[in-house]
Amino acid sequence: MNHDLKLSHNIYKDAKRGTYYFRIKYYDETNTRQEIRRSGFSQRKEAVKRCNELLDELEGIGNIDTLPFDELVQEYADWYSARRKQSSYKALMTHVNNHLLPYFKKIDVYQLDTKAIMKFQNKKLKEGHSGEYLKKMHVFLVSILNHAMKYHDLKQNVASLVGNFEIESNKRLNYWTVEQFNEFVEVLPTIQQKLFFKLLFYSGARKGEIRAITWCDINFSDNYIHIDKTDYHGTVTTPKTKAAIRDIYLPQHVMDNLTEYQSWYKDKNIYKDDYVLFGTFFKSFSESTIDRWFTTALNVLDDNLPDGQTFPRIVIHELRHSHASHLINHGANIMIIAQRLGHADTTEVMNRYGHLYPSTQKEIVKYL
Repeated sequence: MNHDLKLSHNIYKDAKRGTYYFRIKYYDETNTRQEIRRSGFSQRKEAVKRCNELLDELEGIGNIDTLPFDELVQEYADWYSARRKQSSYKALMTHVNNHLLPYFKKIDVYQLDTKAIMKFQNKKLKEGHSGEYLKKMHVFLVSILNHAMKYHDLKQNVASLVGNFEIESNKRLNYWTVEQFNEFVEVLPTIQQKLFFKLLFYSGARKGEIRAITWCDINFSDNYIHIDKTDYHGTVTTPKTKAAIRDIYLPQHVMDNLTEYQSWYKDKNIYKDDYVLFGTFFKSFSESTIDRWFTTALNVLDDNLPDGQTFPRIVIHELRHSHASHLINHGANIMIIAQRLGHADTTEVMNRYGHLYPSTQKEIVKYL
């Protein structure tokens, strides 16, 4: 839509043929001179009518002045996939295909109002999704409409005006104690499996970061691992943020395990500094393989318990929560925890783990 378009037009009569024609001259959005010519009209009023229709379209007055939501989403998805990581694009398309497109369909984005957004939020709230999931959905909707503001002259973002879903985020936060983790490690059958999960638990790194780690990332003299990449479904990329590039110092017993594993690895595999620790050559084990290791060990733990009892369940990512929780329970500085986890500041740590800090209102009185 461009109401500031510079236009000129004229109706002419072709004396030889006895018909009418018109020319429209204008400069497009790149300031390039364009011309439209139509001829063959038997009457002048027909030429005028068609000329006016084209002028309306060019000025954004006619039906061309619409932006179907599904077309906007497709354009935004193309833009997003070229600029974001595969994992982020996958999350976007999950919300788009499961929620946003089925609801908004081909609605004209220019006609969207705050009531439409409110009705959408009310519907989704009744579907029982988690607070975190709904809030992420809203972020994607806002981003899509921001794209329309930037590239299609949408005047305001009605999703931003309404605001995010006003719902508490009761996000599940399970974790294992060191004792529970040791029970888990005990039933893992190989040195390789034991070390993989020990690195998760004692570093707080993400599963993809450990899968991507290579031998040259291990500093045996100073006892740390260097994180500067992650493996997402077989594609190795840089981490999401600069803060995720970090050195994580490890306790001596884990470094000893790494030394033992290096000897085992050299006996079993071709060894080079830039090969991955957990896999073959440059290719790490798949996520499904890691998940199978984890599930198999949990089933073994269940088998060792009396009938009807099961070992406390967490998902693999919650080994990262377990690491943070363990440090917090021992009074670790929140900034150091944020650095180990790869967060730019302490906000994420406080939002997720703040309730675990032992200082209560009664306990801090003694410092006053």
